[in-house]
Amino acid sequence: MNFLKTIVGISLFGISNAFGAVDVPDEPVDTIAIDEIEITANRLVNFTNGAKIQKIYQSEIIPYNSSNLSELFSQVTTVSVKSYGISGLSNISLRGMTSKHTAVLWNGFNLQNSMNGGHDMNCIPSFLIDEIDIQYGGSGALFGSGAVGGVIHLISSLKLNEGIDIRYNQSYGSFSNFFEGLKFNISNDKTASSTRIYHKSGENDFEFVNTQEFGKPKVKQQNSSALQYGILQSNLFRINENQKIITNIWAQSLYREVPAMMTNTNSLANEYSELFRFSTLWNRNTEFNSWFARVYLNYESLIYKDPLIGLISEMDNSSFVSEIENKFTISNNFIFNTGLNYNFEQVETQNYSKTNSRNRTALFTSIKYINNSNTFTSVLSFREELVNKAFTPLTLSLNSKYFITKYVNINSTVSKTYNYPAFNDLYWNPGGNPGLKNENGWSEDLGFGILLKNNSRQLLLGITVFNSNLENMVVWLPTTSTYWTAENVEKLWSRGIESQINYNYKLNKLYIGIDLKYSYIKSTYEESENTESVSVGKQLLYIPYHKGNGILSLTYKWINLKYYQNYTGERFITKDNSQSIAPFWIADLSLGSNVKLKNSEIHLNFKINNIWNATYQVMAFYAMPLRYYSISLSYNFNKPFN
Repeated sequence: MNFLKTIVGISLFGISNAFGAVDVPDEPVDTIAIDEIEITANRLVNFTNGAKIQKIYQSEIIPYNSSNLSELFSQVTTVSVKSYGISGLSNISLRGMTSKHTAVLWNGFNLQNSMNGGHDMNCIPSFLIDEIDIQYGGSGALFGSGAVGGVIHLISSLKLNEGIDIRYNQSYGSFSNFFEGLKFNISNDKTASSTRIYHKSGENDFEFVNTQEFGKPKVKQQNSSALQYGILQSNLFRINENQKIITNIWAQSLYREVPAMMTNTNSLANEYSELFRFSTLWNRNTEFNSWFARVYLNYESLIYKDPLIGLISEMDNSSFVSEIENKFTISNNFIFNTGLNYNFEQVETQNYSKTNSRNRTALFTSIKYINNSNTFTSVLSFREELVNKAFTPLTLSLNSKYFITKYVNINSTVSKTYNYPAFNDLYWNPGGNPGLKNENGWSEDLGFGILLKNNSRQLLLGITVFNSNLENMVVWLPTTSTYWTAENVEKLWSRGIESQINYNYKLNKLYIGIDLKYSYIKSTYEESENTESVSVGKQLLYIPYHKGNGILSLTYKWINLKYYQNYTGERFITKDNSQSIAPFWIADLSLGSNVKLKNSEIHLNFKINNIWNATYQVMAFYAMPLRYYSISLSYNFNKPFN
C-alpha cells in the first residue's frame, strides 16, 4: 500500500518537528483550562445532559487492544452486534434499529458509509481508541442524519505534559491470529505528538459444527484469512494559553477472504480495502466564549472479487466536512452553542450508472439551562439542513436531567429523528430509487439512576424505558422484472427497557467488581402503505427480544481474573417470524497480571473465548468458532519531563 509509506514519512516528520516549533509568547491567562476530550467532542461533553450514555474508559479498552471493536462491544455492552463470522463484516445497532440508524463518530466526524449507511466495526482496531461513549436514543439535532437509535462516539485523544509514553502490544492466539502494535507519545506544555502503528493477521481456520449438513459434522473453516495494518498520527500544538490546533492522519489497509455460508460448499471470494482520513481542529477558548473549527477529509476504496462467478466490483467513497461552532456563556444559568456544517459526499462504482454526489449544509444550535443549585439541567437543540438545494423539516430535541437527591436522578429525552437514504438505495443499478424520501420519526426515553458509595463500596443502579417510531423506512421489494427496488413503505415501532447493576467492593488489596446489564426490545413492523401483511406486528430481523451480559472481576494485588457471560435471545430471519436462529450463551475467561516498575508497567493476559465450547450463530448460516485461546503482552513506559 504505497500511500501508507507516504503517511509513515509524514508521521515521522510530524514527530521530529512537533518539538521544534517556534514558541509563541503566552497571552494573559483569562480562561479555565479546557479538557482535550471537550475540544474534540464539545457537543457530546456539554449538550447531551439527560441522554443515557455508557462510557467505556481506556482501562477497559486496553485488554482488547489486540482485537477490533466488534469483540469489545459484544462482551461489555448489550448493543446488537451482527457479525458475519470471526473476521467478516460486523455492524452494530441500538434500540431495535438497523445499523444505518446508528451514527458512528470518530473525534466528532461521522464514519457511516455513504453507500450502505452502516460501518464495519471489524475494520476499527481498539488500539486506536482511548474512550468510547455509547449515547442511546435519537440525537439528530446534535449530530445529524443517522443518529436515530443512538450514537457511538469513538475518541482518540492527546494530552500535554505527559513526557515520553511508549506502549507496545503483542498477542498470539488460535487460528494463527497475531497482533502487534506500537504507540509512541511525546509531549510537553506546548506540543504533543502520538504515533500508533499496528499489524493484525490471522488464518481463522477454526473448527465448527455445520448444523446445515447431514449428521452435523465438525468441519474446518476455509477461505477466512485476514491481514490488516495501518497508522494513526496525531499532533497537538498549543499556540498560546487560549488556542490549540489538533491534527489526525489515519491510513489503513485491510485484506480479507470471504468464507462460504454453511449452506454452500466453497468460496474463493475476497475483498481489499484502503482508507485515508485527515482531520484538523482549531480551538480558541476564553472565559465566556469557545470557538471550534474543523475540517475532515475521508477516502475509502474497496475491491471485491469472486473468481467462481467472474465478479470484480470496485467502489470509491469520498467525503469532505467543514464545520465551525461557537459555545458562549451568557450567565451562570445559560450556555448557547451555534454552528454551521458543510458535508460533501461522492461515490464512484460501476454498480451505479454514473458518479453520484450529495451536498449538505446544516445550521444547528443548542440552549442549555442550569438552575442555581446545579440539580436541574435541560438542553433544547435545533437543526435545519439544506440537501442538494432542498430544505428538510426542522429537527429538534429536548434533554433534561434532575437530581432528586445527591444520589438519585431522573433523566428524559425527546428527539425528532431522521435519516437520509444511502447511495445504494438511491442509485444502485438496477433497483435504486432516486425519488426516495427521508426516513423520519420520534424518539423518547425516561431513565432513573441511583449511585451509593463510601470508602469501600459503590453501587450503581439504572433503568431506562424508551420508545421510537420511524416512518418512510426504506426496504427493497420485488418488482415485475427480475430485480428488486428500494421503496419507502414501512413504519417501525421500537420500545423496550434497559437496566444495569454495577457493584464494586474493596477489602484491603482485594477488589471485587460485578456488572450486570439487561435489555428487552420489541421492535416491530407496523401497518403502512404497501407493507407486506405477513410482517405487520412482527419482530424486526435479527433483533432479539432479550439480551444481557455480566462481568465478574476479581483483582488481588497484581493479579486480575475476569469472567464474562453473554446471552443473546432468539432472532428471527424471516419477516413473518416463521424462521429463527437459536438463542445462545457465550462465556469468556481472562487471567492477567500487571507488574509496575519505576517508569514502566508490564501486563500479561491469557484469555479463553467461548469457554463452554458452545455452537452458535450470530447471523444465519455463518460459522462461529468453538473454544479458542489468546495470550497477550503489553509493555508501557512513561517518563515525564522534569
